[in-house]
Amino acid sequence: MNLNGVKALDWLVPIKESLKKALIVKMQSYGETYDYVVNPLSSGTSEISANALLGCAFEVSRIADLDGVTKILTPEAMGIHIGTALTLITGIPLLIIRKRKHGLPNEIEVVKKTGYAESRMYINGVNKNDRVVLVDSIIATGGTYSALIKALKEYGVFVQDAIAVIERVELKGVERVKRETGISVKTLIKIKLEKGKLIIL
Repeated sequence: MNLNGVKALDWLVPIKESLKKALIVKMQSYGETYDYVVNPLSSGTSEISANALLGCAFEVSRIADLDGVTKILTPEAMGIHIGTALTLITGIPLLIIRKRKHGLPNEIEVVKKTGYAESRMYINGVNKNDRVVLVDSIIATGGTYSALIKALKEYGVFVQDAIAVIERVELKGVERVKRETGISVKTLIKIKLEKGKLIIL
């Protein structure tokens, strides 16, 4: 398989190359300092190529259980480009989980606690008995995934699968989500920060 000169086996190479050049910056939230990985895919700090986005979408579609799925859900902002690319190649409709309340009927409010902050997100457009896949660019502490999955299940939505392109393994988000929701988040690229250096596993 070949698209724009990129071989199928090389789909994730552009993302891995950008991660090798990623800057690690100190961020502050609620008085806590944490290391943040600055890269095009999960922080939107520079351009990302069409091949990189297609690569992510093809690889996500390869590992995701999409059988019978009615909607792809992704949280704003840094999951939107992955969700959009996945929708384009699968034909499954996309819903954006928003940070702003709209007050629509049946709006689901989600309180999300990550390792960095507490905030709220809002889900609109899902129906009871929908089968959905959650997609995001990165999983770190797992707070976002865990909160969303719990809220969706409580509403009566079946979360069929959850995928992140990048996993910060040292923050144990995948383990947290499994422990709190029973869902195993699938990931494509595993990284860790060790003494201020990013290592691709």
